[in-house]
Amino acid sequence: MRQRLLLGLLLALLLSGCGGAAGGEGAPDAGTATLWVTRDLGREVVFTATVPAGRSVLQALDEVAEVETRYGGRFVQAIEGIAGSLTGQHDWFFFVNGIEPDLGAAEVRLRPGDVAWWDFRSWQETHEAPVVVGAFPEPFVHGFGGRRRPVEVRHPPELADAAALLRPLLGPEGGDGEPNLLVLEVRPGEAGAVLLAERGRANEAPVTFTLAGSLEAVRAAARALAADPALVRHRYTARFDEEGRLLE
Repeated sequence: MRQRLLLGLLLALLLSGCGGAAGGEGAPDAGTATLWVTRDLGREVVFTATVPAGRSVLQALDEVAEVETRYGGRFVQAIEGIAGSLTGQHDWFFFVNGIEPDLGAAEVRLRPGDVAWWDFRSWQETHEAPVVVGAFPEPFVHGFGGRRRPVEVRHPPELADAAALLRPLLGPEGGDGEPNLLVLEVRPGEAGAVLLAERGRANEAPVTFTLAGSLEAVRAAARALAADPALVRHRYTARFDEEGRLLE
């Protein structure tokens, strides 16, 4: 397994140096992507790895892990011996830049900077999760399938300082189509804050991340995220107390 990964990385470097179609400047497979494998809604990290871009999500996984598949290789049954079960109502699901595609892992190609995340979870407890916050600041930075949308941050005047801290994390100006939104919202009477994500049914649909709660909690959570965007890594949603500390 390790030898296959090293050979794959070497091949990617050689192609990049030759300037061929597979690895020339600007080619979709020039560079690397990140791979995470977790279980139970991200609560336990199985492993993380760096993989060459240009692979499908399934190919990238197969290069760094022991994988068992079904249905002609289109469905991942087990990773590192952790197997899905009909009776146990658990299976492997994957995200790319926080988006759970309606495509198979063999059909989704990784591009430079992408984050592929496999999570072993109960499909009875959480059957669908179209977009999650655990790859933040994705999908704002790299989008999905190579398409990056513009970014818009919406906030009340009293949270202008918090918005200014978060905007630099979300990538450069520009993009194509409707914007992805980061919304800061004050909810009087609530304690703490929560960061949630939602999107339309299409894989490429705009996403909306909402950080909502009391004024002080939203401001404190924004400061915490700006200081360490990885604070919410591997989480489907994230909750904060009044001081911006992440809650389990």
